[in-house]
Amino acid sequence: MILRDRYLLEVYIKLDWDKIMTAKEASLKLGKNEKYVYLLWKNNSDSLLENSVSLKGKTLLISEEGFEHLQKQQKQQKQMTSEKMNEIYA
Repeated sequence: MILRDRYLLEVYIKLDWDKIMTAKEASLKLGKNEKYVYLLWKNNSDSLLENSVSLKGKTLLISEEGFEHLQKQQKQQKQMTSEKMNEIYA
């Protein structure tokens, strides 16, 4: 029974966490402070994709899908800011 459960857990991890990075690494790739993803996770932010961030031991991990979701949001925010600035200075 224990071997079966361990196998199922390994399969689950491979399927959902095939490509992962640390929260610190993701934050820096986004051009943010290294604690950015951690603070989003700690504050239960709606910005994070559901079940995309997980604490494993002392390391906070984010899935590739979760990182891409944050990238899309960041691009949308930059675009909205740019459009508002154009309206103000037009």
